[in-house]
Amino acid sequence: MKVFAIVAEYNPIHKGHIHHINTVKKIADAVVIILTGHVTQRGEFTIFNKWTRAKSALLNGADLVLEMPTIFSCSCAEKFAHAALKIVKELNFITNLSFGSENGNIAEIIKIAKVCKNIEKTKEMQYFLKKGFSHPKARELAIKDENQILRKPNNILALEYVKAAISLNVNVNFHTIKRLGAEHDSKIPNLTASSSYIRKNINNFKKIEKFIPKNCLKLYKNPINPPENIIFNSLRQTTKEELKKLPDTTEGLHNRIYEASKKATSLTEFFKLSKTKRYTLTRIKRIAMCSFLKIEKEKSPILPEYCYVLGFNKTGRKLLSSHNNENFLLTTSFKKIYENFNYSANIDSKATDFVLLFENPPKPCNLNFKIKPIIIN
Repeated sequence: MKVFAIVAEYNPIHKGHIHHINTVKKIADAVVIILTGHVTQRGEFTIFNKWTRAKSALLNGADLVLEMPTIFSCSCAEKFAHAALKIVKELNFITNLSFGSENGNIAEIIKIAKVCKNIEKTKEMQYFLKKGFSHPKARELAIKDENQILRKPNNILALEYVKAAISLNVNVNFHTIKRLGAEHDSKIPNLTASSSYIRKNINNFKKIEKFIPKNCLKLYKNPINPPENIIFNSLRQTTKEELKKLPDTTEGLHNRIYEASKKATSLTEFFKLSKTKRYTLTRIKRIAMCSFLKIEKEKSPILPEYCYVLGFNKTGRKLLSSHNNENFLLTTSFKKIYENFNYSANIDSKATDFVLLFENPPKPCNLNFKIKPIIIN
């Protein structure tokens, strides 16, 4: 049985994503979505809650939707990819991993991933890092990326998936499809619109409805937009020692972030004061989010220990029943997760409680324990 996994945010799902699912379904017996929860890999809260996004995936071809723990969804590309491949490895029913890429050539992606894996400790890499370039840019320069593969976000994540599979010894086949239409952050729609374009225009349905699947139009009526000042105020109250404990605050970056938080009068200004050629905006955003959610690197697990089931159909139910790995918790019960992995589960709950507070109407706390998986018959 060919079971394909897709790692996604679906923030929100659009016709480009559905093209990906439909392409995979032509060769797959089942499609499993490993979905980020309420925090994206770029360190932002999602525009719709995770159950809404899980339902949108199930309505458009997915058979099973699982949540990646928040600690890992809000992390750099390398850690994010390692988390995804760890989940793929532990779910013994997954045979293939499919991802979008701007390149669209899996052989070339695998080839350059192997080069990237061996570049880290080279003199070339260290030279560009010492010059003050960010890690992604230093790597691009060190390998002399003439085809500019490493300048595209989906390509970068694709490379990290391959690298992670090699590191974790994951026996999985790779499948990539060329990204359709608008690029990742495109402000101008093409054949499709990017998720960022849809988020920006979510309150103007006339501009976006042709890019959204019809069965999701009703789901997209309640966008979430938490006030930035709540996150910024929390950051301003964080001490240097607390900042030092956060993921990615190496090389004294916590000092820069601390000073910027005191000088800035808004989250946007804080980002401008913090980022540099070496420290990218997305890295600073993730650190700010980790500060808000109190994610500490020393307390965080290295790799995921569980997956929470957000939804499934008949095929997905069969996959769940076939899971027989006692060393990895795959469950519809958040209570079980909380009892066994309290620290990680608490982070998941914080993110959920915060996001649902800004739905219309606002929701109470602890709904991770009460909302049941979405079931599509």
